[in-house]
Amino acid sequence: MTDRYHDFDQALLTQLRAGRTTMKQLDTDASGLRDLSEPHRRPGLLSRPVPPVRVIDQRLRALQKRGLVRFTGRAWEVVAT
Repeated sequence: MTDRYHDFDQALLTQLRAGRTTMKQLDTDASGLRDLSEPHRRPGLLSRPVPPVRVIDQRLRALQKRGLVRFTGRAWEVVAT
């Protein structure tokens, strides 16, 4: 995990381990990820910040690429190490 996203990635993995495994569950105020995504919501092409769900999706894909999580077709899960 890069230093820039370390805290966000850790929080995301914690949420997955706690049973919040769908995008709908992750993109709620209760998960706390919306607040943590704020520093990473850089402006897009139209100078508007990207939505929190996009940041969550980007980080899930990055963690998937590193082999830490996988998508089962319905939900995300942490890969056992």
